[in-house]
Amino acid sequence: MSLQSLSRRPLTASARDQEFFIPGPELDQLRGAVRLGLNVYIGGGPGSGKTTLLRRIEHEFEGTAVFVRAEPSSSATALLEEIADAIRHPFNVYASERTSGTELDVRLLEATLSVAIDSWDDGSGPPSVVLVDGAVHEHLQVLFGRYRDALWELPLTWIVASRRANPPRPADAFFDRSVQLEPWSEGRIRRLIETRMPDWPAEWCADVAAILGPATPTQALLDLQSLALGGDQTALIAALADDRSRVAELPDRLRKFYLALCQAGPTHAGDEWLLEAVGVTRPRVVHWLKELEALGLVEAERDGRRMNYTARRFSYLSKLLGNQAAGRAASDQDAVRSVVEASRAVAEVDPF
Repeated sequence: MSLQSLSRRPLTASARDQEFFIPGPELDQLRGAVRLGLNVYIGGGPGSGKTTLLRRIEHEFEGTAVFVRAEPSSSATALLEEIADAIRHPFNVYASERTSGTELDVRLLEATLSVAIDSWDDGSGPPSVVLVDGAVHEHLQVLFGRYRDALWELPLTWIVASRRANPPRPADAFFDRSVQLEPWSEGRIRRLIETRMPDWPAEWCADVAAILGPATPTQALLDLQSLALGGDQTALIAALADDRSRVAELPDRLRKFYLALCQAGPTHAGDEWLLEAVGVTRPRVVHWLKELEALGLVEAERDGRRMNYTARRFSYLSKLLGNQAAGRAASDQDAVRSVVEASRAVAEVDPF
């Protein structure tokens, strides 16, 4: 087993990376949408698998789909440039016609993408699917809201992924379907473990999946890294199960918030995704963070004027890893199985 197989980086469209892909129900929805020419919005929090899912579509529709990373774009105009570049058209043909501002000219938008499609030089015909990863709400509002009629005129199907659960208005009218990526089930995490840790016995995979799941793929991979690197796997498993047990005892409002905080990773009270995920105001989040801190479930650290918070789950695992020798294989399965039983006892009240 190579620890590289436990990397939490998103998978690429390469055949080698796709050997690690674990399909879920959302994949069939996207396949059907592409075949029907339906525009799809994908919403999902940090680590939920948005990029990997888009790369899977790119892999399956090779030569037809183009992938665009939206995160580096500083404006809707810059995002349009990225899209045009992905369609292999030199956008700078129009450099003299556009301004340096963030406003788009609708005629320029139509001309840019139309010429990009017409000038496709792959030999297999122009792409028909554009995969946009990590677009921010402001840019979605401009491209798919203000200029949606112009985009509708183009022979393209759009699949756009963003952290927010739903696209902003008026861009929501552009999308025919909306897909929300949920935490992975215990069964899907077991398949992840079996794929990434092929040397583990089947029973061990099932036991570990029972404790880790449900969780986002990134959460599961981080925990698997801890198990692979830690010297005392039983202690690490017990720490994870203890965290789950303590969280199950929280009131519903705090339980949902804590699990969202785990997904967000070390963050602050103004995190927009976190605020939307729990549906409350920033002052309420500040209050909940203080409650969890008093319970010992989060740790606070000041960064300049901002206070950052980390879920106990991650800080505790890090401390365990720092005190243990790396590289010892999982061995004490009987002890782990007793932990599994304790974890299953609280699984019914787990909000996932």
